[in-house]
Amino acid sequence: MRTCPKCGKRLSPVYFKTVCRYCGADLLYYRYEERLEQDARKAAAQEETVRRLLNKLPLRRKKAP
Repeated sequence: MRTCPKCGKRLSPVYFKTVCRYCGADLLYYRYEERLEQDARKAAAQEETVRRLLNKLPLRRKKAP
């Protein structure tokens, strides 16, 4: 079951509309900026993890002529 982020009421899993039927909140864009900031923080953390992993690997680099 899905729930509305604003009013907390349950929505059917087959409810495909973008507006909550109880409070009228837009389900796609409710607190959009906050979710975007959270995604940016997660992406930065994952990038740092990959960078640390790649720094541990011995890579053969071509020398400039």
